[in-house]
Amino acid sequence: MSTNKLIQDLILFYVKENYNKYLEDHKIKEIPEKDIADIISQLYVTKKEHIQTFLKDSLKQLMKDEYFGDQTLSNICREIFSDDELCKNRLIMEIKNYQKTMIE
Repeated sequence: MSTNKLIQDLILFYVKENYNKYLEDHKIKEIPEKDIADIISQLYVTKKEHIQTFLKDSLKQLMKDEYFGDQTLSNICREIFSDDELCKNRLIMEIKNYQKTMIE
């Protein structure tokens, strides 16, 4: 598996786990579509730093001796998170798609 694909999969896993935790904490089955953008924006701001720590810890554990180092990961994260609006829009799209698959 390529490093980019692994990072993408870890980010999606992180987002889905936080989505499920949000549903559990608020005792709801899904986020109303009209509220998704606001909730994602709020969660993005509070979780942006944590996801980088999650990525570092997960990649070290998964890649072991193949881990490319904190500086390289820092550069990758800087590139990924350089456009907050793009990131939020991608997350909104992912959550909407995820909810559709959960309902079906």
